[in-house]
Amino acid sequence: MTRLSLLAAVLLVSSASAQTLDLIGTVDLPAIATDSLETGGSDVWGYVAPDGAEYAIMGDIEGVSIVAVPSLEVVARIPGPTEDARWYWRDIKTYGHYAYAVSEATGRSEGLQIIDLSNLPESAEEVAVIRGPDDALVSSHNLSIDVATGHAYVLNSDGSAVLVLDLADPLAPVVVATLDVGDVHDVVAFEDRVYIAEGRNPTYSIWDLSDKANPVLVTRVSVPNAGYVHNIWPTDDGRHVLTTEETAEKTVKVWNIEDPSNPELIGEWLGANRIAHNVLIQGRYAFLSHYTAGVYVLDLADLTTPTVVAHHDTYGRNDDVAMDGNWGATLPSPGGYVYGSDGTGQLTVLKWSPPVDS
Repeated sequence: MTRLSLLAAVLLVSSASAQTLDLIGTVDLPAIATDSLETGGSDVWGYVAPDGAEYAIMGDIEGVSIVAVPSLEVVARIPGPTEDARWYWRDIKTYGHYAYAVSEATGRSEGLQIIDLSNLPESAEEVAVIRGPDDALVSSHNLSIDVATGHAYVLNSDGSAVLVLDLADPLAPVVVATLDVGDVHDVVAFEDRVYIAEGRNPTYSIWDLSDKANPVLVTRVSVPNAGYVHNIWPTDDGRHVLTTEETAEKTVKVWNIEDPSNPELIGEWLGANRIAHNVLIQGRYAFLSHYTAGVYVLDLADLTTPTVVAHHDTYGRNDDVAMDGNWGATLPSPGGYVYGSDGTGQLTVLKWSPPVDS
């Protein structure tokens, strides 16, 4: 082999194995100034319309903003509760052509806000607000939707339980079960398997909801030397979960849960600013929002040693150990777009390029 052909082969292998997060652009959404920085941006989610058009849906200080991708045009704004700026954050998920949004703020539209997305890009509108039995949903920090079964899992107003809602009528969800866990910060559900990060407990739990009338606690795991057990996400095969603790110097943890009665901590990782927010997993890659350090992508090919394969600093000001900067990062959309949301109100749209062999 000549030197030229050898170089070409090396370059081909390098290009095939490279992973990148390329910046498409940013959009500044409504925020407010405080003593130290702007606040208002919170969680972000993605939506793909029936015609294949892609949108980022982000919470801001005024409500929910919907941004067309990759044009970055703000095509709709839906006002939400705004009267207590201390609790400005919002969480959003989609089901069919509806978005479901929750907030802990007060004022208009208190509760589970349902937004019709069927007229995008021309418009989107609030079509219902569900307060729940005894106003159990008027304030909520997080929700998850099990798209496969048509059920929403929504934190109740005092953060002590998860309410399970049947979405058979998407505009009139019905509570069919309650998971009382004492303290809950986040929940995610896939095909009746429900994973709960239990905050100050400090534990995480896994539930079987195949029979909504009889929820089964599969396991509850105490996190050693824990901070605040903030979020949890399973690998695609359900054999492992990753957890975050939103506490300085507390690692992102990898757990083997193949034997639910004996979960095993097998790996740990932490980014430059030493405080992680949320983790989501697609295939062998984990996508993390990591506050001032921005968005990380980890390769989980070796679960005992997660490895950084891509990174984009959405914040740029510093890497301080602080809850500033990147709040949310989504999994890649069908078009490969990753959406990052910052507390400053900035939406960052990135393009994920995985290796061709992943």
